[in-house]
Amino acid sequence: MGSVPLVIFCDADESTRSYLEQHRVRDVANCIIFHECLNDLGSETLRQLSGAEIISTFVYSNLSASVLEKFKNLKLIATRSTGYNNIDLNYCRKHGIRVANVSGYGEVTVAEYAMGMLLNLTRKIEFANNKLRNGIVKVEDDVGIDLCGKTVGIIGTGAVGSYFAKLCHAFGCNTIASDPFPNQKLVDSGICKYVDTAALLRESDIVALNCPATDSNYHFIGSDTIAMMKDGVYIINIARGELIDPMALYEAVVAGKVKGAGLDVLDYENVIIKNDMESVKSSDQSFALYSLANAKLLQLPNVIITPHIAFNSKDAILKILKTNTQIILDFIDGKPVTSVI
Repeated sequence: MGSVPLVIFCDADESTRSYLEQHRVRDVANCIIFHECLNDLGSETLRQLSGAEIISTFVYSNLSASVLEKFKNLKLIATRSTGYNNIDLNYCRKHGIRVANVSGYGEVTVAEYAMGMLLNLTRKIEFANNKLRNGIVKVEDDVGIDLCGKTVGIIGTGAVGSYFAKLCHAFGCNTIASDPFPNQKLVDSGICKYVDTAALLRESDIVALNCPATDSNYHFIGSDTIAMMKDGVYIINIARGELIDPMALYEAVVAGKVKGAGLDVLDYENVIIKNDMESVKSSDQSFALYSLANAKLLQLPNVIITPHIAFNSKDAILKILKTNTQIILDFIDGKPVTSVI
């Protein structure tokens, strides 16, 4: 790049800001850092930033075509996440915008979080703790299950799913998996075996989602697929909220078909996480319905919901920031950058 490029960092918490303010990317670029999501910035601010060539974002920003079209000089979106379903890839393809993500930063971090959620659910740790805080001791309500000997079905065995499979194997689980690209090392080491998705749903005591969200698997976990599962199944989702129909899950938990659910992600999660009621007012009936279902799920004692923080360890955050800023530096220097499009 000839002149000093303008780089926008959005969704930046204090640790991100602190890192960026000390990083050498500021020596080669004009960096502007926002705590807010990109799409939450006012129209006048966006107009002033319209010359930006690089945007660094996180999953909370919705980089739709209507937002991206304001940046006529945009050349690179560097997302500080593995997933990128919050970015309009079709628009980026049409306008020659590169999209680079951060892969491999959190297989340990996210998998450990998923295991923590699973243990919390199956042994009712949070449930028992909350009762005791209110002076209630009723141990007959706190009966859980052992993981050892249970069948855990893992949908998606990328970096996170593979490490989660290893953790489940260490607990003595019968681990099965479904993935269009099987990890042969997991099979050869006896950690898991691969089955088709329908068999996984039928056989699993616990179903864990570790796959990306695509147009083809939107609300993959819905009334039909839940009906295929065992009665009393547990569901863990630390991947993407769009994978689960929240209304179908709510109905299944209330009916007892699903014994418990651990969700770090939700469809339309910004309504819960950011109290984004304006988006409800301006959206269709389905949006409002799923947002209501999320709120109802929050009220159930056998559902654990956290605000998309499975990645959130000091170790993983440092890896994310190092990788993200290196991608930006390489792009500015004209070096090859691996991108998803």
